[in-house]
Amino acid sequence: MNTYKNFVKYFTTGMISSVAFFSNNMSSNDYNTQKIKENALVLIPIYLIPFAIIWGLFYIYLDHSVPAIIPFSYSLISLLNLWSFKKTKNIALFQNIQTTLILLFPFFLMWVLGGFALGSFVFIWAFFAPISALIYNSKNEALYWFYAFIALIVFSTIIDESLLSSHTTFMPQIAVEMFFLLNITLGLSGIYFLIRYYINENERSTHEALKKEHIELQKRSQELHEANKKLEYHANHDSLTALPNRYYLREHLGHKLAHAKRNKYSVALLFMDLDGFKGVNDNLGHATGDQVLKDVSFRLKSLLREEDEISRLGGDEFAIVIGDLKDISYVEMIAKRIIDEINRDYDYLPNSSQIGVSIGISLFPKNADDIDTLINNADKAMYEVKQASKNAYLFYNKAMHSSS
Repeated sequence: MNTYKNFVKYFTTGMISSVAFFSNNMSSNDYNTQKIKENALVLIPIYLIPFAIIWGLFYIYLDHSVPAIIPFSYSLISLLNLWSFKKTKNIALFQNIQTTLILLFPFFLMWVLGGFALGSFVFIWAFFAPISALIYNSKNEALYWFYAFIALIVFSTIIDESLLSSHTTFMPQIAVEMFFLLNITLGLSGIYFLIRYYINENERSTHEALKKEHIELQKRSQELHEANKKLEYHANHDSLTALPNRYYLREHLGHKLAHAKRNKYSVALLFMDLDGFKGVNDNLGHATGDQVLKDVSFRLKSLLREEDEISRLGGDEFAIVIGDLKDISYVEMIAKRIIDEINRDYDYLPNSSQIGVSIGISLFPKNADDIDTLINNADKAMYEVKQASKNAYLFYNKAMHSSS
């Protein structure tokens, strides 16, 4: 049993290696349907040629030189056809020649041996023709080859009696029985292995295609995820300063207020508007104004804790959310530091273009218990500073509300 398994293993490996030799322009990972068809067609002569040569040698050994010419001729023409295919890669020509050979030569051999009565075991090899056509051609074209196979059987039946009556050289009965056994066994085995090879390679091709598609989908999904993250970032951040924008401010403020309610903390919202910024834009240009906004953003971030959030609302307006407050004096300290930091010199601005900041402060829950009211109150306090002294900070009080 082990000897048989080893024979099958080495024989199969040899055939696959031979297919690779004649199909060396194909990528080892390219398992599309066309390549599988070509490999299956190349497999047919690689499988048949060794047996044809052995058959011819047997006939010579039995002193049947005329029958020996046919398998030898098939082997020679098939080898030339394989070599031509390796050079030209013309699969259509290769397929037509090979299909014609394996359709006609078995019948030629059967006729030489004396027809059905003495050589019917040979024509089983001709069935490779419609099988190979079914693999490579369309269903209609493959059907024509099957019809040709049937027509040759009918023709052989018609001439069978004359073939038998004119036949003069007979092989020993033991040789006839041996040839019958080997032809039927090897012929049907070849058809079975050819079909199994084609099915297995198709399954492999499908698996590889699905695997590749899965990888592409994963890659596409990752790309979409990254693109979505970028879109989300741009939707929630200012393009100039890279600070969160007013949309993100509302979302972040909502989280801070919910957390403060649960833990009995206070939240401070600081609304800021730069003083003197319009003059910079008008007199020195928007490029200089943009640089001021970037520097202001950097200075504000340097003053805050990691858990505090700064946003650019648009133009020269900024907002800061300070959560988890227990001592309001911290807010006053931050407001004073902000004014001092914004008032520092900007190397690229003339002395007459001094930048200041007006800050309005609203507290939760002291001044408001919802987002909109907190924002409106901070805005009112900032407006009061702008109207009065500028470059200062002011906490919201109810008098501002009544005066508005």
